[in-house]
Amino acid sequence: MSKYGTWMLERLVIKYCDIGGSSRGMRLFLTEALPAFQQQNPQLEVEEVLRRYRHPMLVGLYRNGRSKPICVKNKAPKEIMEQIMWLRNSHGRGMEYHVVRSRHLSRNPSIQGQWTVSTFAAELEAENERRLTRTALQTQF
Repeated sequence: MSKYGTWMLERLVIKYCDIGGSSRGMRLFLTEALPAFQQQNPQLEVEEVLRRYRHPMLVGLYRNGRSKPICVKNKAPKEIMEQIMWLRNSHGRGMEYHVVRSRHLSRNPSIQGQWTVSTFAAELEAENERRLTRTALQTQF
Protein backbone atom coordinates (compact mmCIF):
# COMPACT_ATOMS: atom_id res chain seq x y z
CA MET A 1 0.00 0.00 0.00
CA SER A 2 1.15 3.45 -0.70
CA LYS A 3 2.03 5.48 2.37
CA TYR A 4 3.13 9.08 1.91
CA GLY A 5 3.28 8.50 -1.84
CA THR A 6 5.68 5.51 -1.76
CA TRP A 7 4.93 1.81 -1.83
CA MET A 8 5.88 0.07 1.39
CA LEU A 9 6.57 -3.33 -0.20
CA GLU A 10 10.04 -3.01 -1.63
CA ARG A 11 10.87 -6.55 -2.72
CA LEU A 12 9.01 -9.81 -3.14
CA VAL A 13 10.98 -13.05 -2.84
CA ILE A 14 9.33 -16.12 -4.36
CA LYS A 15 10.80 -19.41 -3.14
CA TYR A 16 9.77 -22.65 -4.83
CA CYS A 17 10.89 -26.17 -5.77
CA ASP A 18 11.15 -27.26 -9.39
CA ILE A 19 10.21 -30.89 -8.74
CA GLY A 20 8.01 -30.91 -5.62
CA GLY A 21 4.29 -31.51 -5.82
CA SER A 22 3.46 -28.79 -3.31
CA SER A 23 5.04 -26.21 -5.66
CA ARG A 24 2.87 -27.11 -8.67
CA GLY A 25 0.65 -24.06 -8.25
CA MET A 26 3.67 -21.82 -7.77
CA ARG A 27 5.29 -23.07 -10.98
CA LEU A 28 2.06 -22.39 -12.89
CA PHE A 29 1.91 -18.93 -11.36
CA LEU A 30 5.50 -18.18 -12.39
CA THR A 31 4.86 -19.09 -16.03
CA GLU A 32 1.36 -17.64 -16.46
CA ALA A 33 0.62 -14.77 -14.10
CA LEU A 34 3.95 -13.38 -12.92
CA PRO A 35 4.95 -11.51 -16.14
CA ALA A 36 1.64 -9.62 -16.18
CA PHE A 37 1.97 -8.87 -12.45
CA GLN A 38 5.48 -7.46 -12.97
CA GLN A 39 4.23 -5.19 -15.77
CA GLN A 40 1.44 -3.88 -13.55
CA ASN A 41 3.79 -3.29 -10.59
CA PRO A 42 7.08 -1.83 -11.89
CA GLN A 43 7.90 -0.37 -8.44
CA LEU A 44 8.22 -3.89 -7.02
CA GLU A 45 11.40 -5.92 -7.33
CA VAL A 46 10.54 -9.63 -7.73
CA GLU A 47 13.17 -12.27 -7.00
CA GLU A 48 12.74 -15.98 -7.74
CA VAL A 49 14.70 -18.40 -5.55
CA LEU A 50 14.90 -22.10 -6.36
CA ARG A 51 14.92 -24.18 -3.16
CA ARG A 52 14.75 -27.88 -3.76
CA TYR A 53 12.77 -30.23 -1.50
CA ARG A 54 11.05 -27.39 0.37
CA HIS A 55 7.55 -25.95 0.32
CA PRO A 56 6.94 -22.75 -1.65
CA MET A 57 6.98 -19.47 0.21
CA LEU A 58 6.38 -15.79 -0.43
CA VAL A 59 8.47 -13.31 1.54
CA GLY A 60 7.57 -9.63 1.44
CA LEU A 61 10.42 -7.27 2.38
CA TYR A 62 9.28 -3.78 3.39
CA ARG A 63 10.96 -0.38 3.53
CA ASN A 64 10.79 -0.30 7.33
CA GLY A 65 13.03 -3.40 7.55
CA ARG A 66 10.31 -5.90 8.36
CA SER A 67 9.51 -9.05 6.44
CA LYS A 68 6.38 -11.18 6.19
CA PRO A 69 6.80 -14.83 5.16
CA ILE A 70 3.74 -16.71 3.86
CA CYS A 71 3.65 -20.43 3.05
CA VAL A 72 1.71 -21.16 -0.14
CA LYS A 73 1.96 -24.95 -0.07
CA ASN A 74 -0.55 -26.67 -2.40
CA LYS A 75 -2.20 -23.37 -3.38
CA ALA A 76 -3.61 -22.56 -6.80
CA PRO A 77 -2.19 -19.67 -8.84
CA LYS A 78 -5.29 -17.58 -8.07
CA GLU A 79 -4.78 -18.05 -4.31
CA ILE A 80 -1.08 -17.20 -4.67
CA MET A 81 -2.02 -13.98 -6.47
CA GLU A 82 -4.37 -13.09 -3.61
CA GLN A 83 -1.56 -13.59 -1.10
CA ILE A 84 0.81 -11.45 -3.19
CA MET A 85 -1.80 -8.69 -3.43
CA TRP A 86 -2.26 -8.87 0.35
CA LEU A 87 1.49 -8.47 0.82
CA ARG A 88 1.58 -5.59 -1.65
CA ASN A 89 -1.33 -3.78 0.01
CA SER A 90 -0.13 -4.11 3.60
CA HIS A 91 2.02 -1.53 5.36
CA GLY A 92 4.68 -3.88 6.70
CA ARG A 93 3.70 -3.74 10.33
CA GLY A 94 4.64 -6.82 12.27
CA MET A 95 2.27 -9.76 12.42
CA GLU A 96 3.36 -10.58 15.97
CA TYR A 97 1.15 -7.95 17.61
CA HIS A 98 -1.68 -9.43 19.64
CA VAL A 99 -3.66 -8.26 22.64
CA VAL A 100 -3.24 -10.27 25.81
CA ARG A 101 -6.44 -9.93 27.80
CA SER A 102 -5.25 -11.62 30.97
CA ARG A 103 -2.06 -13.00 32.42
CA HIS A 104 -3.56 -16.47 32.60
CA LEU A 105 -3.22 -18.21 29.21
CA SER A 106 -5.05 -21.47 28.62
CA ARG A 107 -6.53 -23.43 25.76
CA ASN A 108 -9.59 -24.13 27.90
CA PRO A 109 -10.32 -21.06 30.00
CA SER A 110 -12.21 -21.70 33.21
CA ILE A 111 -15.79 -20.51 33.43
CA GLN A 112 -15.42 -20.23 37.22
CA GLY A 113 -12.73 -17.57 37.14
CA GLN A 114 -9.04 -17.38 37.84
CA TRP A 115 -7.55 -18.98 40.95
CA THR A 116 -6.16 -16.70 43.65
CA VAL A 117 -4.75 -17.29 47.13
CA SER A 118 -8.08 -16.47 48.78
CA THR A 119 -10.26 -18.47 46.39
CA PHE A 120 -11.16 -21.18 48.92
CA ALA A 121 -10.39 -19.20 52.08
CA ALA A 122 -13.91 -19.44 53.58
CA GLU A 123 -14.16 -23.18 52.92
CA LEU A 124 -10.70 -23.80 54.40
CA GLU A 125 -11.53 -21.82 57.52
CA ALA A 126 -14.73 -23.83 58.02
CA GLU A 127 -12.80 -27.11 57.55
CA ASN A 128 -10.16 -25.99 60.08
CA GLU A 129 -12.89 -25.14 62.61
CA ARG A 130 -14.41 -28.63 62.22
CA ARG A 131 -11.04 -30.29 62.68
CA LEU A 132 -10.27 -28.22 65.77
CA THR A 133 -13.61 -29.11 67.37
CA ARG A 134 -13.16 -32.79 66.49
CA THR A 135 -9.67 -32.93 67.99
CA ALA A 136 -10.91 -31.01 71.04
CA LEU A 137 -13.70 -33.55 71.54
CA GLN A 138 -11.31 -36.48 71.11
CA THR A 139 -8.86 -35.13 73.69
CA GLN A 140 -11.62 -34.68 76.32
CA PHE A 141 -12.32 -38.40 76.66
